[in-house]
Amino acid sequence: MTTLAYPAPLPGLPATLRAEFATWRRSTVAYLPLGGLAFGLVNTALFLSTGPGKDWRDVLGYLNLWAMFVGPMLVALLAATAARIDQRARGGATWYRPVRPAHRHLSRFIVLATQSLLLNLLGAGTPLAILGLMSSAQQVPMDRAIQAVVVPWVAQLGMLAMLLWLARQTSWAVALGAGFGWTVLAVVNAESAAWPALPFTWVDRGVLPVIGTHANGVALEVHSPLAHASPWLPTLMGAALALPFLLLPKLRRRGSRTSQHRAAVAPGSAPTAVPDPAMAVYSRPGTPRVAAAVAGTLRGTALTWLCPAAVLLIAVWLSWHDPNSSIQLFTLLVLPIGSLVLGLVAWNAAGRGWRAVASRTPGAGRPALVLTGITVGIAVALSVIIALVYLLAGIPFGHAWPLALTSALVGAMLTSFALWLSVRTSLAVAVVVGIIGILCGVLIGGTDLQQALWPVTPYSWANYLDLQRMSLTLPISVVVTVFFTFGITRAARKAAGNS
Repeated sequence: MTTLAYPAPLPGLPATLRAEFATWRRSTVAYLPLGGLAFGLVNTALFLSTGPGKDWRDVLGYLNLWAMFVGPMLVALLAATAARIDQRARGGATWYRPVRPAHRHLSRFIVLATQSLLLNLLGAGTPLAILGLMSSAQQVPMDRAIQAVVVPWVAQLGMLAMLLWLARQTSWAVALGAGFGWTVLAVVNAESAAWPALPFTWVDRGVLPVIGTHANGVALEVHSPLAHASPWLPTLMGAALALPFLLLPKLRRRGSRTSQHRAAVAPGSAPTAVPDPAMAVYSRPGTPRVAAAVAGTLRGTALTWLCPAAVLLIAVWLSWHDPNSSIQLFTLLVLPIGSLVLGLVAWNAAGRGWRAVASRTPGAGRPALVLTGITVGIAVALSVIIALVYLLAGIPFGHAWPLALTSALVGAMLTSFALWLSVRTSLAVAVVVGIIGILCGVLIGGTDLQQALWPVTPYSWANYLDLQRMSLTLPISVVVTVFFTFGITRAARKAAGNS
């Protein structure tokens, strides 16, 4: 007697949603909202450092940086991190399960939207709660406090859905870059008269009347129409932007690796291995060429064009700006951002096959030291080259050599820290810490707050070129660089066992 096997029914949306929540539990995505808590605590400390005599309107005004830049960028990082983990793990075998693609995509959006709500609750709610409890004059009215959390979260849902869909078509790096561009365009055009026709402005437009500032952080005037505008129309428009991206299917790109592989290998036949002449050299016994191998992993990465682009950016900027007044462009922005990118790109390139690297004769220690040396060396070389560009642009030699020395040592410290954090934790954590550190460096190093807070903001140390501060920052930078170099070797050995 033959028994017919009926196919199991496809799981519905509730089951898919439960599985999606379980997938991301205890992952990097689940811990990213802590970046909001960290920024909220820093923002609270900055508010308190400016002195007494402020009321609850000033508390809301200090949320400008969170609502305009940090919050949207962390939401973009949520989408990019989830896409990166999914692509590297190949979906954790869920791509091959009998699940409706629409249910999987909607479940992913709901999970990340929940994390985004937690992110805004911690980022905006932390200073509201702490400062409100400390003084009755700083206690924000409940309705405004709820709006300060809910309005940016709802407005960011459309951007989140768009970046999720984009990450499915391309890669996590493209989605993160698109999120950065979307955020910058939103800040620049938030107060444009054409904002209803510019979808990127919907992220910021609604929150401005809630926190009572312009997009640049200046308080709204009493007679300003934006001060009395309703926040809900642009906010709901931003949320409605999610609908088309949730309904759009995943596009099948022609010429993908899978289709090419299937076309090249006939069914039932094994692929023919093509010998690589270069492998014959490395297969012989002898002294391993660790430096050449590690340098080879960085060849062809984004560093090949990012490093010249950084020098070119400074050169073009100095062609029509005063070099003496433009030093902060390099010390507070280009150097910290470049150090972060160096660490991220280096580990993203080398970490993919780190288990295989550790299984070779040298182990993981020597390659990790070489990787650190090359990455830090690039940071030092770029610092010296850019200092020479400033010297050629017209700054005196007495300013150029402190700039070269300080930026080289501080850049080495920040690069080793970014690389250690990437190896020890993840690229996403390194990005969150780096973004918060850079923002704090700009806020403190570029204002009068540096007089009291400069020792606790290493991201702004390259901006302090006086001998008194250099006598502290330079030795500390050297010691910290050595410390993180040893930390990278230990973290690299653990990463080899966990990969």
